[in-house]
Amino acid sequence: MKSKKIILISTLILLSIFISSCSSTIYASTGWHGLTASSDVAYLAAGNQVYAVDLKTGTEKWRYPDKVNTKVAFYANPVLTEDGQLLLPGYDHKLYSINPGTKAENWIFSGSTNRLVASPLATQNMIFQPSSDGKVYAIDMSGNQVWVQDTGAPIWAQPATDPNCKCIYVASMDHKIYSFDAATGRELWVSEDLKGAIVGSPAVSADGTLYVGTFNKEMIAIDTKNNGVISKRFTTQDWVWAGPVLVDNVLYFGDLSGYFYALNASDLTALWRIQRPNAIVDTPAVAGDNLYFTTETDALAIVSTAGDFVSSPIIGGVIYSAPLFVGDTILVAPTGFTSLLVALDLNGTQKWPFTPAK
Repeated sequence: MKSKKIILISTLILLSIFISSCSSTIYASTGWHGLTASSDVAYLAAGNQVYAVDLKTGTEKWRYPDKVNTKVAFYANPVLTEDGQLLLPGYDHKLYSINPGTKAENWIFSGSTNRLVASPLATQNMIFQPSSDGKVYAIDMSGNQVWVQDTGAPIWAQPATDPNCKCIYVASMDHKIYSFDAATGRELWVSEDLKGAIVGSPAVSADGTLYVGTFNKEMIAIDTKNNGVISKRFTTQDWVWAGPVLVDNVLYFGDLSGYFYALNASDLTALWRIQRPNAIVDTPAVAGDNLYFTTETDALAIVSTAGDFVSSPIIGGVIYSAPLFVGDTILVAPTGFTSLLVALDLNGTQKWPFTPAK
């Protein structure tokens, strides 16, 4: 395999215990920065601190915690809740809730017994936090545990939900998808063994079809209305690390050999496929007629929805995290670079870089 080896967090090499036996390189999903944004502020999880960055100027509004604590680290995408909380999954096993305007702590949930690699799913009245301890924790908006369910293997993927189902879908490294009742945690169904670990968040269509990529070199469609039965499969060139994005009945995603796919979501037939030089390890973003994704290089790849290469603006460092759109601004969070966050316009021209003051 041509993909460059990345082991950014050496302790997570134990992932190999839970994945299918094949020769692909192990990637540590926690090695890159987490990112979310409101209409005017970006929230960047970059190791030992989280930064609030003004989207107009690229200047720092605050950082949390004020001083570096080497026992605390944040890598997953922060999550903004409907009631005004900013959720920060920690590598110290804790989920932090802070005020996004003042960084004041609301509460800290410490029920997990292992690292929080994935972002929580936040609904109107509940938070669902997956953990590397194999459990998903349902927490109310005040930080109290409501229920907990165990999948038996680490969970690195953010759960998904379906507006037509009062349930959540959890992808586990035991090669299965679990559906739990959102209110009670009751197990509704478990998929068959998908023959490979899943570390990307599933995409769910309006008709209740769930799409997941696996380390068995497949994109799989699952019928959520029929107890998680596999309805379709598509074979990829290499492991699928990140979840797909679903737009206008087309699935877009990449694999670890740098292949980028567009599939008809109805039957999982290929519309087109292109290859970039490096591994694709996060979910693409879509804006208008263009797709934006990162490829383990210092550049952002821009490709049309028809599969034509548009451009590849150089950012710097190495980019693992997915780009994020806020209005007409693209946010990119490189690692190994002086700037932790770079803002671009839709053509890839830089607006500003953010470099934290020491």
